[in-house]
Amino acid sequence: MNFRHIKNLVLAILLAAGSAVPLHVHARDAKAAEDLFTQAGKEIKISPEKTAETLAKLEELRPSFTTVQRDRHLLLSASVLGYRGRHKERVELVRANIDQVVDPDYRVRLLYQLSAGYTQLGEYENALVAMNQGILLLPKLTNQIAKMDTLQAAITLHNSLRAYDEAHAYSERLVEIGKEDEHTSVTCVGFADQVEINLLRGERQRARSMLPDAIKICEERGATVIVQILRSLAAIDLIDSGNYLQGKGAGIQLLSEFLEVNKSSDYRTQLEEALARAFLNTGNLEQAERYGLLAYQHAKSGNAVQLMEKTAETMAGIKRAQTQFGAALEYYEAALVLKNRVLDDQLHKNLAFQRVKFDTQDKSNQLNLLEQKNKILAVERELEKKNNQNLLLAIALVAAILVLLTLWLIKTLQQKNQFKEYSQTDGLTQASNRMHFMVSANEAFKMRSGSMSIILFDMDLFKNINDSYGHATGDWVLKSVSETVKTHLRKVDLFGRLGGEEFGICMPESTQASALQLAERCRMAIAMIDTAPSGHVFALSASFGVATVDSNGLTSFESTLEAADRALYSSKAEGRNCVNVFRQVA
Repeated sequence: MNFRHIKNLVLAILLAAGSAVPLHVHARDAKAAEDLFTQAGKEIKISPEKTAETLAKLEELRPSFTTVQRDRHLLLSASVLGYRGRHKERVELVRANIDQVVDPDYRVRLLYQLSAGYTQLGEYENALVAMNQGILLLPKLTNQIAKMDTLQAAITLHNSLRAYDEAHAYSERLVEIGKEDEHTSVTCVGFADQVEINLLRGERQRARSMLPDAIKICEERGATVIVQILRSLAAIDLIDSGNYLQGKGAGIQLLSEFLEVNKSSDYRTQLEEALARAFLNTGNLEQAERYGLLAYQHAKSGNAVQLMEKTAETMAGIKRAQTQFGAALEYYEAALVLKNRVLDDQLHKNLAFQRVKFDTQDKSNQLNLLEQKNKILAVERELEKKNNQNLLLAIALVAAILVLLTLWLIKTLQQKNQFKEYSQTDGLTQASNRMHFMVSANEAFKMRSGSMSIILFDMDLFKNINDSYGHATGDWVLKSVSETVKTHLRKVDLFGRLGGEEFGICMPESTQASALQLAERCRMAIAMIDTAPSGHVFALSASFGVATVDSNGLTSFESTLEAADRALYSSKAEGRNCVNVFRQVA
């Protein structure tokens, strides 16, 4: 006798024994169970962690459950497993019991749990199949929450697949359903979804304009968890937009709330990573490392690959800022491996999406195809062979022309991009050439909204290197120096080779102090370059000049460039391998 037979036998014995229990005992247990279900329904909206304790109490009353209570208990159990990140157990629980659920309202909500669980496990084709099964049941549903779970499954899954247009269409349907009964949290969830979707597809302004109303609606519905998520998204957006001070203040407060309400949420990990970046950008490396490590550890424990990649990149930046280059390199390597996993996972998602989409469309069209079959057969009999051949030839000709036009267009665009790159890039160092640097830096100065800096540096005694070791070694030095300096630059910084061994850096939105700090880091990094791979061992150094606009009477790109050049010559005069800042002599 296998385990299933033993289990069924035990259940039969329990049911038989239950028939001998007095009716007042059953009634008392049913009332207690109903009270616990009501309590759990409130808890899961406010603190999912507490719902697990209520479920444990319900487990003791399972023999007295009605059919509806059995379905509710199954749904709550799956929801709690999802909140706690135990998605494999969540899927197994639903799959083992869903066939016993007849009520369409509960069935679609369980299909949502199944779809969400499969998504977290990376089984996207199964997730899409479960989602589509739920969508097909929508016309039969009477319960708003069931409709919400069905549409939420579609939104969550399409967000994961980056099919944001489809996700947004489902969120609009969710908002419309919420208008049928404004006492439920359906409208709140729909607006929250729209805020997140707009952030995901880069429409930040639209998301920000929706946030106040979404938070107000969710607070009115008592959806504490969703309010917390919305505020987290707002805090992360503040940090992403460069508003670090306000973003840190909001984020730190929210983290303490996550610890009380939903400490295993992925939104908590996203918030920790954003706080790490905020502290990094404001120079507090100790706090940056603290939050960065928390985010990295939580992403790993939750096996959230995309979050692991993002937190690894953030930790690499923190370690680089701390000049712990070995640790920074390890995090960069980890981020690269994770990035490849994310790309593979996205490819897997896209293939699953296309396959299921095709199958769904194919099934929906089958009835129409059957109805049209007789008409199609009649038309085919009337078509002459010659006409068919001409049609095929015409299609083939059009396809060939389209292929040729496509290839020509691709080649033209590639050539255009190559010409543009060649005209802007120094062929040896892959930095901007002098003309492109000058034009871009000048434009940046014209469009500036704050302070800007120019850094010029020149390799010391470079002619001696060429004369002693040859021009090939000199070229190696220039390429190595360029690659080294690039690792210390921000994304917004411009870097160019101005001629020979002279280079320039344009730093938008930078103070004199930050420019001096960058110049000093670059000087030290150049001095640490190992020249052995060139075939010769010799020392490298460079002299730097720094000038900042709106400082010392500088107001234009030309005057700032000239001032940086004068500061560079001062560094040369002081013995080289040093940094000088331009200061106006009174």
